[in-house]
Parts: sequence; structure tokens; C-alpha cells
Amino acid sequence: MARLRAVVWTALFVAAAVIFLAPVFGAIIGSLKPPDELLLRPCALPSRLYLDNYVAALRGGILRYLLNSALITVVAVVGILALGVPAAYSFAWLPLRGRSLLLGLAVSGILLPAHAALLPVYEICQRLRLADLPALAGPYIAFGLPLAILLLRAYFASLPGELVDAALMDGASHWRVVWQILVPVARPAIATVAIFQAAWVWNELPFALVLISSPQWQTLPRGLLSFHGQYTSDWGAILAGVVVASVPVVLLYIFFQRHIERGLTAGAIR
Repeated sequence: MARLRAVVWTALFVAAAVIFLAPVFGAIIGSLKPPDELLLRPCALPSRLYLDNYVAALRGGILRYLLNSALITVVAVVGILALGVPAAYSFAWLPLRGRSLLLGLAVSGILLPAHAALLPVYEICQRLRLADLPALAGPYIAFGLPLAILLLRAYFASLPGELVDAALMDGASHWRVVWQILVPVARPAIATVAIFQAAWVWNELPFALVLISSPQWQTLPRGLLSFHGQYTSDWGAILAGVVVASVPVVLLYIFFQRHIERGLTAGAIR
């Protein structure tokens, strides 16, 4: 019975892996095909390696789009952590009046789809005369804070209370406790939040589509749309751009996989 159960779970895992990885391998294979093979034999392996798709993506400005996406991702993640870490510490350790209610209000943003507020955000940016990357930073930080506060607060609450009490008794301020004592200890949780938010900002399209008006400030998802014309589409260049866009996120997960796993499980057991 145990062996049968293990076989079933293994089969389910393999099936799920095939379903999730099939689009990835399809994009990689398609980016290496000539245009005629991509259209006539979309599911077959390429007869030869065709790197002109990546050359076309480079000529289309994909490096500029990569830099723009990297810039807004760094700004958004730093802003989320700069605001989310002190807020999570406050909800975990400070004796705030109505702390549970305030925490519920702070994390209730998870229940609101971010793009449901697209039109109000656009109106606010128009009135404040904000556009391009400065206009994107605010919504990305605001909609990334609820999840950051929820995960970091759970991690901070799982830490021994004596760690915070001893620092406060030694005369350390709350600001010093947060940034010099808890942040080094909470690196797994911070890495988890950073990866999750970076992946969301990196791949986000609707806000970038509405709030970016200058071609030189287009992010990667918005820039890939330029390869899709009204009458023709360079699908090889589009697939090459998709492959290039996925590489940074995959590398981040590979390098910080151990921290992500610790961050997701440490706050669950107190």
C-alpha cells in the first residue's frame, strides 16, 4: 500500500512538472527555430540552431527593456522591504492598541486584485503628473506591502522574545533592534519576500501598459509587445525575449532557494 501511494504521488509530481515545464521548453525550442519551422513545425525540435531570433531581440531594444525592468524591480523591492520590515516588527512585538484590527487592515490588500485599482491609480498619477517608472513605483510598493507584512510578521513572531527584550533592556532603540538584530536573523524571510515581489514586478504588464508613456522607459513585458505588429508578428524574437526575461528570475530562485524554503517554513512553527 505504501509503495502504491509513493508511485501515485510520483506520477502526480511528474505530470505536474511536465504541465508546468512544457511552456518553458516550448519557448526555448521555439526561440531556436527558423521562422518557417516555427510556423510549420511548432512542436518539433529545430533542425538547426537559429540564433537570429536573439539577434532580432537585441536589435529590438531588449537590453534597454531589461535595464528598465531591473531598475523598477530594485526600487520596488527596496521600498517594500524598507516599509514592510518596520511594520511587521510593530505588529509582532509592539503593544499597539487594536493591533489585530490594524494587522487585518494592513494585510487585507491581499484580497484586492491589484489591477482592480488600475483606473484610480491612473487618475492619481495624472493629477500628480507622474508617468513612466516614477508612476510604477508607488503601485508596486503599495500592492506588495500586504504580503510582505504578513510573511515577515509571522517570522518575527516566531523568534524568541528574549532576543528583543534583551536588546531593549541594554538600551537599544526599536529602530536598532529591527535593522541590526532582527534583519540579520530574518534573512530567509526577507529573501522570500524579495523573490516573490521581484518576480511579480518583473512580469507585471497592465500597470506598465497604462502608466508608461515614453518608449525609452518601457519595461520588458511592455517592450515585448513591440515585436507584435498589427499585421505581422516576429514570434521567434518574441520567444527569444521570453527566454531572456525568464533567466534573471530563475537565477534568483536558484541562488536563494535555501533561504526561500527556510523563510516559508520558519514562521509556521512557533
